[in-house]
Amino acid sequence: MKKVLFVIATLALCMSANAKYWFSGSIGFDNLSLYTTTDKAKTLDFSPSFGMALENNIELGLGLGIVDNHYYRNNSTSVQQAFSFKFAPFIRWTFIEDGNFDMFVQGGFSYKVTSPSGFNFWELGLNVSPGVRYHLSDQWSIQAMCRGFEFSHMSEPEQPGYPAELYKNKLGLNINTAMEFGLVYEF
Repeated sequence: MKKVLFVIATLALCMSANAKYWFSGSIGFDNLSLYTTTDKAKTLDFSPSFGMALENNIELGLGLGIVDNHYYRNNSTSVQQAFSFKFAPFIRWTFIEDGNFDMFVQGGFSYKVTSPSGFNFWELGLNVSPGVRYHLSDQWSIQAMCRGFEFSHMSEPEQPGYPAELYKNKLGLNINTAMEFGLVYEF
């Protein structure tokens, strides 16, 4: 067993010795108020991504998501907080490289846990997303990615008064055309 672990560790070290590493991510703030009620919501989102190029066209990565939501009901007299953490490993395949442009498809899964005011629920997801990247220099590039095909399963306990849909289990299958733009730093 020790020999097998040593061989795996040696292969991982050899593959990562020539690998390029990159960092990307997003920071967002959202403030929502509705015309029909006095309810409001504020969201703070921090979602870094890290990756490693194994070959010229294969990359492994990990995306994290940390979201803090505050729901204000009846002119801020009642506040509910929902904090979520998302863990999303992925693999990316670059199938077209032309000059400074790359086209890729990224696939992975995600696990998300949300804890709103004492209740916990979780979500599992699978996604396949196409994207393009333009290399500005050896270290910097910009990318645009479509959210693409998503499958999710969510389990949520009963939450009286929680400002969302109430359900026990939910299965979802989406084709999402929302675009995400980002700046990537390679080192």
